[in-house]
Amino acid sequence: MMRKKMWKKMKKKTMSGDFADLYKRQQDFQLMVTGNETPVDICYEFCYHMNAMQEELGEVLKADKRWKTHRNAHYDRDEKLEELADVAITLMNLVMYSAFDSETFIDAIGKKISKNTENYKKAGHNNDSNS
Repeated sequence: MMRKKMWKKMKKKTMSGDFADLYKRQQDFQLMVTGNETPVDICYEFCYHMNAMQEELGEVLKADKRWKTHRNAHYDRDEKLEELADVAITLMNLVMYSAFDSETFIDAIGKKISKNTENYKKAGHNNDSNS
């Protein structure tokens, strides 16, 4: 129960204000690099960042090879965190070049998490061990 209270307290700050600030900083960076005002629907840029996402995900896997059945000893926590940050930045670019602002995106995430939770419970999974 304690975790739920802490999450609710932190959620508003970390999910809205901080994300919106990061999103704005990334918009400013995209403007500096590409000259594009975002959010905007530009198919070429979206496709470019979809390809970049594949590369970034591969870099996460290279930083943490514990998922492999053989030669799985490599794990660099700092490198993994940096690569996950690249994944998040690339995701922001995908959202920007799909013409969605940060608030719309965060709202969509919240709705999807609620829907996933509802579907999970409807399927008979009522495990509340994460409380």
